Amino acid sequence: MSHNPVPSGPPLPILTVRLARIPILAAILAFFVSAADAQPAGGIGGTLPTITETQMYRFAKELNTDFLVPNLAVTNARIALAGAALAIPSDEAAIAARAADLAQAEFSLASLKADAFANIQASTDRLSREQAALLVANGGRYSPPGGLGGNVQPMDFADREGYVPIFDGVSLAGWDGNPKFWRVEDGAIVGESTPANPSGNNYLVYREVQAHDFNLKFEVKVDANGGTGLQYRSRTGIPWLAGINDNVVRNVGPVNLDWMQTGPQADFWPSQPWTGQFYSENTVIRILARRGQVVESFGNANKRILGSVGDPAELQALIKPNDWNEYQIIARGPVCIHIINGQVMSVMIDDDPESSNNWSGEFGIEIEATTKVYFRNLWLKRLN
Repeated sequence: MSHNPVPSGPPLPILTVRLARIPILAAILAFFVSAADAQPAGGIGGTLPTITETQMYRFAKELNTDFLVPNLAVTNARIALAGAALAIPSDEAAIAARAADLAQAEFSLASLKADAFANIQASTDRLSREQAALLVANGGRYSPPGGLGGNVQPMDFADREGYVPIFDGVSLAGWDGNPKFWRVEDGAIVGESTPANPSGNNYLVYREVQAHDFNLKFEVKVDANGGTGLQYRSRTGIPWLAGINDNVVRNVGPVNLDWMQTGPQADFWPSQPWTGQFYSENTVIRILARRGQVVESFGNANKRILGSVGDPAELQALIKPNDWNEYQIIARGPVCIHIINGQVMSVMIDDDPESSNNWSGEFGIEIEATTKVYFRNLWLKRLN
């Protein structure tokens, strides 16, 4: 981006003297001068380091959009000064008058921008010294190249800004399930089913939140060849479609629908191709998007693959058996995304607003086979 030329002759000293008479403007001018000295070679390339989205919008508005009229006055004054300077015969009085007009227009614009900048620096959107130096080098303007995408930050699974924990690490407070199978052990929720204590399909339900659009982060581990799943947008009390093994009925009695969840599930079976897929628990939909697939449907109808996020076998190599895995679920309207260890595993799009995939519902943890499963660090950012 080219910088606006500074007119030679009287206007610059006049403007500098006037700025120096106003304490706040003088302080900001001094800061700008010292900050500009720190500008690294090569300029800024139209962007500011680590700028946040709120800063982007605020600076684009308050340091650009809000000054369209005074900017236009400066432009017109420059045009008038150029016209006077190039007039034949030369008229020094006219040149001086147009230079004074330009100085006044520049002074008015600088006064407004100084006040706006001072207000921004007094807010939570303040710029760091490095950012301010780069802003000065760019003529005091910020226009993100190609929109806001130029400042996308890398993924940070540990980032919990805007998130709240749904597991306290020491108890099952807020969670509801059969204590025969669920407990807290070493800072993790543990579900365990054994030949002597078989669970069948069994769920630990988080009762404190109903959510539709959200981000959920958690860590999960499974012993040996077992598996589990994280339920979301799910409901209890719905008749169970699958059969229950006799040994499970003998162990826990008739099915308790208050502990049985219906709805979307993020699968996790490290030894199986199901890990990362989208599964619809206790519905006729069942598997909707397998690992590696982007699938669109209308409930159980019109299913079609839109694309791929990777080869299922290659994605399998990113899953850590007998170890902790970082899992993220992103739900926005009809779109649900499953991410494991930083890799998108599957994307489901259900365009049927009445589908169970589009309910608002609860979260839960599943156990169904003879295995031991572990969940920890469950963090939720609920949008609605």
